[in-house]
Amino acid sequence: MILALLAALLMACTSEPQVTAPADAASGVRIGSFDFAESELLAELYAQVLESNELPVVRLGVIGPREIVAPAIEGGFLDVVPEYGGTAARHYATGLDGGAALTTGEMFERRGLTLLDPAPAENVNVFVMTLESASVYGLERISDLSTLAGTLRLGGPVECTTRPLCLPGLADVYGLQFAEFVPMRSLSLTAEALRRHEIDVGVMFSTAAELSAELFVILTDDRRLQPEEHLAPLVRLDAIDRWGPDLVDGLNELSGDLTTDEVRRLNRAIADGTPPATVAKEWLASRTEHGQQNSERDADDHCRD
Repeated sequence: MILALLAALLMACTSEPQVTAPADAASGVRIGSFDFAESELLAELYAQVLESNELPVVRLGVIGPREIVAPAIEGGFLDVVPEYGGTAARHYATGLDGGAALTTGEMFERRGLTLLDPAPAENVNVFVMTLESASVYGLERISDLSTLAGTLRLGGPVECTTRPLCLPGLADVYGLQFAEFVPMRSLSLTAEALRRHEIDVGVMFSTAAELSAELFVILTDDRRLQPEEHLAPLVRLDAIDRWGPDLVDGLNELSGDLTTDEVRRLNRAIADGTPPATVAKEWLASRTEHGQQNSERDADDHCRD
């Protein structure tokens, strides 16, 4: 049912969608994710934190790429989705009258949304080579590719061909035109294609588990193509009105504990075969245990005082 509703919304959406929320809006906070593992993990973290605050949660699972998620949350079919600050701001500013004069907060508010507190964790697009290839060519920065791109193959998600922070941005900001673009279905396949020399440069995420290996090098974004991309929950304002401060406070507290290293470590666990829901549950349990230990230590210090 939800997929049919989302498909209808996607076909009918405009820059200012006017869609009535489905009847199950009152049954719980409806949480969905983009179509990749890290987003699934974050959505599950959000869900479990809200459940621990005794809020009802409806898990909608993987919704799809931003082209489907954005009209879904604007149209009232979805209440919360994990987002990335820079890309979200750019996407939701498109088509708004007077957008250039609006603050980021006002821009989201015009669409009935708000971006909650950002996490220290940041996940940006990164352009990666094997350490071997980068050393052979003497490459450290993206701009170093300028004389070689025409002979190299770039691999990444299929959306890269139209996203301004991927192929179009590389052309506009760096003047790069690659010999071939090879679509990749996942980060693990991108990493494997790099290892097998099936591609020369790979588009990955800075929190990707695969980057924990010393096999790869991230080319420095020396012309700042990528905006800051701190992780943050994007939430409908009417969901906050319905569920109150427990929704906002719980998600903000969670975000405060998410660092880039932590997210990469959690992504590694998923890549090793642990389901996102289990990874989220175990991490939240360790977070609670760590907090209790800190509280007990503070109490002991107070007693000694």
